[in-house]
Amino acid sequence: MKVLVVDDIKYNGILVVTELERSGHEVVFVLSGMEALRELATRGSNYDLVISDLMMPSMDGLALFRNTTNLPQYQDNALRTLPPFILLTASTDVNRLVEAKLAGFSDILLKPLDKNRLQKSIETIETQQVTFERTLAQTLESIKEMVSQIKTRGNLDAAMTTVGYLQVVVSDLYAYVEQEDPDG
Repeated sequence: MKVLVVDDIKYNGILVVTELERSGHEVVFVLSGMEALRELATRGSNYDLVISDLMMPSMDGLALFRNTTNLPQYQDNALRTLPPFILLTASTDVNRLVEAKLAGFSDILLKPLDKNRLQKSIETIETQQVTFERTLAQTLESIKEMVSQIKTRGNLDAAMTTVGYLQVVVSDLYAYVEQEDPDG
């Protein structure tokens, strides 16, 4: 897994980087939310996970998350998904922690770093990603097989109608994803 670690305190970041590298992850470490946003704007699709501190000057972890969700590559192309974010913080401000969870952080871990808890969180994220990708691949394969069967039965018009219907469904999904959340 390629991980971006963000912490304004170098020592804290190095602890996380060391643990991740010991577990076989490829890690990039930056010292600010602004650096992380630049990294995600230019190479965001290369990252499988972002681990960020909450309390940082100029752009905290929550602002980093929100600004990342507004990057064009995560809005214009449904095939690029935002990497999961884990918040690693010393903050005990319950309101900020709840705000982070509601914003979309996959997990919130408190400092000092609990290596086992971090590993368990990453394993959960990896399992969710693999399950989603496997389910999507199986669904697409089933659709391909269905269209292939229709076509091999000599009914090209029906196969084309099915593909046209699928295009409408995908178009509807794009519209759904792009619409504003009425509750948000």
